[in-house]
Amino acid sequence: MERERVTVEEFLRRYAAGERDFHRIILEYADLSGAELQGINLHGAQFNYVNLSGIKLRSCILKAQFIYCNFRDALIESCNLEWAWFYDCDLRSANTRVCDLTSTHFIRVNLQGAKLRGFGEDPCKYWDVIRHDGVFVPGFTFDLYIAERIAESKTKGDGELDF
Repeated sequence: MERERVTVEEFLRRYAAGERDFHRIILEYADLSGAELQGINLHGAQFNYVNLSGIKLRSCILKAQFIYCNFRDALIESCNLEWAWFYDCDLRSANTRVCDLTSTHFIRVNLQGAKLRGFGEDPCKYWDVIRHDGVFVPGFTFDLYIAERIAESKTKGDGELDF
């Protein structure tokens, strides 16, 4: 099944007309900053170079690929991000609330000031990210704070990691 390329104008027109199913679309070089979108389905969609800063997404299915997207100051609430992929994205000060983050992938992403709150059956996966406190974490990990846990375990002297 092929993906459908849409323009931002077409996307917003269709949304305003009541359409909510945008699965498998491709949206590129668009500006959706400050938009408020509710109940949209982006399963299998791909967003490339889209400005989503300050966007408010509620009750959406965001199982999509986001490549070079700006989510700065975004509010993502009660959304399904299961198996979503964020490549080279800016998520500074983004906020997720009550979201399914099962196996969400963050690759070369800036999470400085972000609040990723949610739940999931499988952990998020991180590659070369800047975590919320500004510390760069190189390579792959499931746990952005593993180095601190190891250091803390060593200072306790018990030699066991407390997870």
